[in-house]
Amino acid sequence: IEFSDLQCPYCARHALTTFPQIKRNYIDTGKVRYAARDFPLAMHRFALPAAVATRCAGEQGKFWEYRHALFERQNELAMAPYDALAAQLGLDVPRFAACQKDGAQVDAVRTDIELAGSSGITSTPSFVVGRIVNGKFEGETFSGAKPYAEFAARIDALIAAGRCRPPRRVRVRR
Repeated sequence: IEFSDLQCPYCARHALTTFPQIKRNYIDTGKVRYAARDFPLAMHRFALPAAVATRCAGEQGKFWEYRHALFERQNELAMAPYDALAAQLGLDVPRFAACQKDGAQVDAVRTDIELAGSSGITSTPSFVVGRIVNGKFEGETFSGAKPYAEFAARIDALIAAGRCRPPRRVRVRR
């Protein structure tokens, strides 16, 4: 599970350099599931609207593409490029705009913020790596834009120890 802030430069570094390798070697091969959670930090005033826009893109099946594009254009967040980016990705822009205004996605982002807080997470990017046993998470939490090799070592150690089994149905999940 990744907790990220779309205005955080370290989150962008992870999303643009490390995540593609994790996706290719672990997610796409069915070895792990990966979930992204929103943790817009108070000091980043454009992070909450960016998180809401990304969730609204997700409602139209373009979460990961939109998120990636926002990280690539992070320096433009102050200009609110949300509708233009939605149009570039082929989204239904009126539906996208309505989603941003309806408040449901703001509530969902706030739920992620509460989850981060109850998990002791205080910075971005932060990660929780492990497995779910009897409805409870067993694993470790760490923060920072770590290199791919560090993720691979942690994941491979869990797999080797039998503490991480491939899921039955693999999907990159929102």
